[in-house]
Amino acid sequence: MKLTNNDFIRLKTFMYNNYGINLENKKTLIETRLAIVVKRLGFNDFKSYIDNLMRDKTGEQASIIVGKLTTNFTYFMREEAHFEFLRNEIFVHYFKKAPVGGIKIWSAASSTGEEPYCISMLATSVFGIGAKSKVSITASDISTNVLRTAKNGVYTEDKIAKLPKTWVQNYMKKVDDKSYEINNNIKSLVDFKYFNLNQSIGWEFRKYDVIFCRNVMIYFDNPTKQKLCKRLHDSLKPGGYLIIGLSENLSNLETGFERVRPSVYRKK
Repeated sequence: MKLTNNDFIRLKTFMYNNYGINLENKKTLIETRLAIVVKRLGFNDFKSYIDNLMRDKTGEQASIIVGKLTTNFTYFMREEAHFEFLRNEIFVHYFKKAPVGGIKIWSAASSTGEEPYCISMLATSVFGIGAKSKVSITASDISTNVLRTAKNGVYTEDKIAKLPKTWVQNYMKKVDDKSYEINNNIKSLVDFKYFNLNQSIGWEFRKYDVIFCRNVMIYFDNPTKQKLCKRLHDSLKPGGYLIIGLSENLSNLETGFERVRPSVYRKK
């Protein structure tokens, strides 16, 4: 099944305009990753599939294609230095000067849930049974499929390999020989919801102390990164922190952030 140049341009434009994802020079990748999906859904060619994608108002078809064209690879304690920063520079300081309403954290590309649940476990390990009154975590993603997995909260042993053993014992329960489920008290700190980082509405309603937006901008070109940084900046409280992936940086962008350390930025 081949993707014509015309259909490639249509799909590339649709994904960029609606989700900010840059698919320039990704024609072969699209053919490889979507061919099976197109056939499974009963379409004979990419044109009819793209026609249906553009007509779909539910977002379900777009969610599928986003999941296929981006990498939802994650695991617990990925880029561990960020969690050490969260503990030492934010959670510990809570006891000295607690923010009104507690610490509000946004996991802006939560994928299958490992990142926000890791934050929840960390908060519980620091604050104990009172964690829910001190920390709230919003977790969002563009894929409804990964959000379903996240809400379910069941993970295989390879995903939790880097977690402290005491966390596994205290915050998870064994489902079978190969998988574990997040305990309800850890789940209760996290509110999962669908959100498109490329949309221009919904940013003004809540201000956060910390935003995790890791390994997202690798899919965006500079103009899209610039717009996203402006929106993330507007969503942070003054002095709030933006944490991005260790392989990412904001050096070529004009932002209101100051660099604290590699991949950690602070709203001035």
